[in-house]
Amino acid sequence: MLLVIVGIIVLGVVGVVISATTPQDLGVKYTKADLESVNAKLGIHYNSLVSSTDPVASLNISGKKALDTQLTESELTALLNQPSSQWKNYPVSDVQLRINPDGSVEMTGRFIANRFNAYSTATHLPEKYKSLIADKANLVPVNPSFYYKGDLGIKNGQVDGGMSDLKVGPVSVPNDWTAHNQDFVDGFVQDRLQSAGMTVDSATFTDGKLNIKGSVPETIGFEN
Repeated sequence: MLLVIVGIIVLGVVGVVISATTPQDLGVKYTKADLESVNAKLGIHYNSLVSSTDPVASLNISGKKALDTQLTESELTALLNQPSSQWKNYPVSDVQLRINPDGSVEMTGRFIANRFNAYSTATHLPEKYKSLIADKANLVPVNPSFYYKGDLGIKNGQVDGGMSDLKVGPVSVPNDWTAHNQDFVDGFVQDRLQSAGMTVDSATFTDGKLNIKGSVPETIGFEN
């Protein structure tokens, strides 16, 4: 789920040059217990990789294990922030994710623009996505905040739902951009799932939790 969220964030940089860097506070906090709980549910083993100048060598994903669980918003927030201290090429920080009663999701955080090129290389981002995003990301003079709201989910292995609001700093990304490029967005999300070693058969936000079925890697190695 990590890189799906990252993918949504990166899409928000397209065509936007802004300067706001303080993420909106959604009031979602997490504790060490939340991080321990989500890691126990996923059962992924993390290890440290040796230092290298090659971004590809900064990330190693292996194995596959079944996943069928529920995650709270605090557990998800803990999970989304965990790589900030593990992986030197992780392109987001200060993430909060809130699950609303209607099943929609809000997410805020900060995009670290100067990590995008290394992140895209390490995760083998296809050129059709990288070429569109990289030039715009490089134009951002600071690490911009982001805000996302939508009802994105996965049903029968296919992306379902969409975005109702996306801001990078104070600037809103037009909703019709997503509507007119839905195949691009869906393909990007699926590619990010594959790059993370994940398969997702279903993912829905209900009753304040993410219900997710599929598979996750057995081991992920990060270079710090």
